[in-house]
Amino acid sequence: MTAVRRSSVAAWTLAIASLACGSKKPERDDAPVPPAQTAPGDAVPSVVGDTDAMALPHSVHDDLGGAFAHILRDQPRVLGVGELHLRTDKAGPTTSALARFTTEAMPALGTRVSDLVIETWLVDPACKIGGAATQRVESAMKRPESTKDEIGALVGVIKQHGIKPHVMRLSCDDLAAVAPPTGVDAEKLLDVVTRELDRVTRSAVRYRDEHAEPRPLIVVFGGALHNDLYPFESTRQWTYARSVDQATSGRFVEVDLYLPELIEGQALYEAEDWYPLVAKAPPGKVLLVERAPHSWLAILPRS
Repeated sequence: MTAVRRSSVAAWTLAIASLACGSKKPERDDAPVPPAQTAPGDAVPSVVGDTDAMALPHSVHDDLGGAFAHILRDQPRVLGVGELHLRTDKAGPTTSALARFTTEAMPALGTRVSDLVIETWLVDPACKIGGAATQRVESAMKRPESTKDEIGALVGVIKQHGIKPHVMRLSCDDLAAVAPPTGVDAEKLLDVVTRELDRVTRSAVRYRDEHAEPRPLIVVFGGALHNDLYPFESTRQWTYARSVDQATSGRFVEVDLYLPELIEGQALYEAEDWYPLVAKAPPGKVLLVERAPHSWLAILPRS
């Protein structure tokens, strides 16, 4: 497994923030859990090839709704969902993981979810630099314009299901540090996003626990770096997962949504023990892989 060196972050600039890091390196002392059992209607693919890939529990589902129904057997209190963002400067799929999550997974999760935290932010209207600084970040991230519409669609589904939405709240000082007139500081951006996702999520857990919320699930949706339950030492400071896992007494579950077009040809992913499964995924289906305890990977269909 290829480790990410701390010194390489400067060279990545915003690549970490926008592409994220999907590699997992188990560092906890958790005892292994039994392989996931398949439910009626699940089909386990016939995989021939890499032995390590064969050893990972995996199943095939018609869509993300079926995959998340399978994941819920882990009985999460908080479900940290991460995606690899589409970028305007890279060729890729036409349908994002965010769009698929909204249309396929949310109908299956909706009645179970009390709160959904989204990796986007609001700025105090009184902050005079707010608009310009946010624009600098958006330009550097190179997100497609359609991303705003997709976030809006997710918020619409959230409201339909009576789920409380949460976003990050950045101060003027945050924006001044993250996006000064000279450009965007990638590491400070990662620091602020991690801090806010952690703060907002733990606050939602605490509030729901105190008020005996009957819906058992809080969902966080963002990049596939901040939700890492098994981070590299070099990226440990940019994950909220361990803090939230502690706050929920070990009931945090991470799920990464990967589109094949975004990981093929990328050495970071090709070095993973699960990567040989990508080529074996049945067309039009979702391949769900259990990488480690409470850590799942969903390989989505090609656009």
